[in-house]
Amino acid sequence: MRWPCAWVISAWLSVWGCAQAQPSDTVNAAKTGDVAAQYELGKAYLYGKGVAKNADDALRWLRQAADQQHAPSQYLLGLVYMLGADGVKKDPEAGLARIHQAANAGNLDAQNLLGTIYLKGEAVEKDAATGVAWLERAAQQGSATAQNSLGFVYRKGELVAQDLQASFRWYLMAAQQADVLAQFTVAEMYYLGEGVEKNHAEAAKWLTPLADKGVQKAQLLLGKICFEDQGVDPDYERAVLLLHAVAIRGSGEAYYELGRLFEQGEGEYRNDKEAIAYYTQALKYQHVAAAERLQQLSAASAEAGSFAQSMEYLENLNSALKGNVLAQYNVGVFQYLGKGFDKPNYAEAAKWFAMAAEQGYAKAQYNLGTLYESGDGVGKSMAQALKWYRLAAEQQDAPAQYALGTLYRDGQGVKKNTRLAREWLQRAAAQGHAPAKKALAQL
Repeated sequence: MRWPCAWVISAWLSVWGCAQAQPSDTVNAAKTGDVAAQYELGKAYLYGKGVAKNADDALRWLRQAADQQHAPSQYLLGLVYMLGADGVKKDPEAGLARIHQAANAGNLDAQNLLGTIYLKGEAVEKDAATGVAWLERAAQQGSATAQNSLGFVYRKGELVAQDLQASFRWYLMAAQQADVLAQFTVAEMYYLGEGVEKNHAEAAKWLTPLADKGVQKAQLLLGKICFEDQGVDPDYERAVLLLHAVAIRGSGEAYYELGRLFEQGEGEYRNDKEAIAYYTQALKYQHVAAAERLQQLSAASAEAGSFAQSMEYLENLNSALKGNVLAQYNVGVFQYLGKGFDKPNYAEAAKWFAMAAEQGYAKAQYNLGTLYESGDGVGKSMAQALKWYRLAAEQQDAPAQYALGTLYRDGQGVKKNTRLAREWLQRAAAQGHAPAKKALAQL
């Protein structure tokens, strides 16, 4: 939860812009001192609903109602002064005074806003104690917004001393009012044992209706609970359904949890290949724990390592077929090294390097040059080698600069040229390329 104050005030002000067209009896009632009519008329002029927008008339009617201790008018008038409006100059001091009037009269919106303002120190000097006090006044009157805010503040422990028990208590109050954010947070705190004794069954109780509504965070956490066997009987089928529903929407965390499920599960849900497949999917989302687990599995088992490589190859192949230049290069490397295959396939490597090289990828251009120079997988052609080395070298690829320098030095595929040889070797050496430094010293 974040509180950029101007945004919060603006958002709350917009809620009040719903005045309907004002009949003449509302005007008449306002003239006789009816505060509700004055308030409605003020909103109508402020937003131009049913009447021409007129800041002076809006302020006049809102002031008349506010001066009669009408809290909603005091609050709206305070917002207008704090934010400004068409034809209304900002006056934060006057605005804050009006919001204080409304808050002291018991207006929940005003109390919530003051709590936020004091906690953030925007428009006033930062005062966490005062901010919390205003939020508590609203929370004790049943404001789920204030209860959520207090839960956040006490859980975070940045603006006030951390108090997880108080945090849980306030979140629970909001959750009991059907606040979705609070319901999820209560479940999460039960799951983690924050501010309350750890209880996965109680967490699942709060999460289930949210998961049924498609709340992804709830589906993810409930999916974990369903296979972790901590106070809740394992339900692998349900866990897979929940986690998969989240994973296919692009969640690396959900793919990682599916990997854990198949690595730690029982019966048909214990499958190392499935686990590795899901961990590999999680890698697409830079999931650190998935990468670490794959490394551990590969080190522990040659078969697992081979399968992990094949999954990595398939991931790259899928992206390469869609035109991803880095994936095309990676597929070429797999084929060139024979990684995950019985032996290298230079012809296939050349094909993929060529795709990436045509898109300007320097490493692929260099590798393609080496294949043309050696004749592996392609017809040997020093002219083609020179072409691809040069393209990569011009992109500051040090190995390509070194290769180009040695070709000019030795007169291979090109007329011998010591000056150009030195120039390219120097460029490679300047990047720290050790073989180029050695060759340069011997030139």
